Amino acid sequence: MRRRFGWTVFVVWTVLGLLSVAQTALFMTQRGTPVPWGSLVPRLMLDWYTCAIFTPAFLWLARRYPLDAAHWRRAVPVTLAVSIVCVVLKYALFVPLQRIAFGTRNMTLGQAFTSALAANFFIELMIFWAVIGAVHAYLVTRRLQEREQLAAELRTRLTEARLEALQGQLRPHFLFNTLNGISTLIHTDPQAADRMVVQLGELLRASLDHSGAQEIRLDDELALLEQYLAIMQARFHDRLQVELNVDPGARHAFVPHFILQPLVENAIEHGIARRAGAGRIRITAGADRARRSLRLTVEDDGPGAPDETEEGIGLTNTRLRLQQLYGSDQSLLMTRGSLDGVEVNMVLPLRTGARGQQALT
Repeated sequence: MRRRFGWTVFVVWTVLGLLSVAQTALFMTQRGTPVPWGSLVPRLMLDWYTCAIFTPAFLWLARRYPLDAAHWRRAVPVTLAVSIVCVVLKYALFVPLQRIAFGTRNMTLGQAFTSALAANFFIELMIFWAVIGAVHAYLVTRRLQEREQLAAELRTRLTEARLEALQGQLRPHFLFNTLNGISTLIHTDPQAADRMVVQLGELLRASLDHSGAQEIRLDDELALLEQYLAIMQARFHDRLQVELNVDPGARHAFVPHFILQPLVENAIEHGIARRAGAGRIRITAGADRARRSLRLTVEDDGPGAPDETEEGIGLTNTRLRLQQLYGSDQSLLMTRGSLDGVEVNMVLPLRTGARGQQALT
């Protein structure tokens, strides 16, 4: 970092020196005076390089005495004093070096120093103040970038914390409902209850494979859903019929982890469980590549109408997770479906890259 900064300072002062050479040469050419390139270039570059050595002092000054609203009353006098001292030191260094390099002997060293300082003091002071201003601007820009980066990191961490909290709410809710279903079968259908316990263990084990991931591929999400449906099949037997329609082009798209289970659970609890006979759940996934969107639909043929169905933990949690992950690039609507029950439609951004979790907002 220091090495790069040193090279940047060298390049900047070199460019300023070359611009000064070009300006002086242009002025001499317009006056019809021959341009002594052999002495002009080294003399002017020496003049600018003896300014460059004070850059670290200006950087320290800008950091120690920032010219902001809270510190300017103290910073301005200190900056003025330091810049005056730097001008004096610059010519105390430049004049002897010029005499050594170019052999100027038409006056004593003291006279040459006084003459150069008097002729260039205010111009040099303005140059130093311009450099100090540029250093202040650089530091302010850098601080703003650091703050923006820190704010972005904090926003990402906050989003991840919220998402983890929302996922943490889902699992106890899902476990409670599943264990409650198991408890109702222990005495009436012990074999079904046993199968549910085994399937529950496999589902929890599979979900741990994606622990910490906010998004997984739809294929993996459907595999988790199938294990959950196996648990429900053990509970409802032939009363539960599931129809799965998945567009092959959507299978590799990324979706929020554990996003379908609460919607299917909601369809079962408010649809199938309230029916006396068999019920049907249809799960559809389709990719719209033109609009770069993925549509997920869960519908049932239960008795509940959308205006009568209150959003429980599952739907509320799902809506919040989608908002955290995708902002306004998503939607979740609950309407009356083609099966005369409740239909939940989700529209997500279609992403099939190597890492779907890159799009956290």
